[in-house]
Amino acid sequence: MTYDPNNPNDPNRTITPNPDLDLRTTPVEHTRSSAWVGWAAAIAAIAVVAFAYTLWNDAPDTDPQPTASTTNSEPTPDPAKPMAPTDNNATPAPATPPAAPAQQ
Repeated sequence: MTYDPNNPNDPNRTITPNPDLDLRTTPVEHTRSSAWVGWAAAIAAIAVVAFAYTLWNDAPDTDPQPTASTTNSEPTPDPAKPMAPTDNNATPAPATPPAAPAQQ
């Protein structure tokens, strides 16, 4: 059987931790970031919000004084008549459809 130093059921395990063991983490040196990056991001965000506000805050897309009248001031023209066929020699379609072929 192998020895596990982290086994809590080990009868030979000491109850008190080793006083010489330093479990503190070493402090990490923080690098100073450029302050202008935060300011540039804030200015860019404000510019995007201002642009969106100007687009959404404009007048409605409909014209308050339309050029077309909504009243019927003159009658509508009649629909166009269909053109006569240019080939007068064409044979007309039969009045009765041809008989269906016999089914097998």
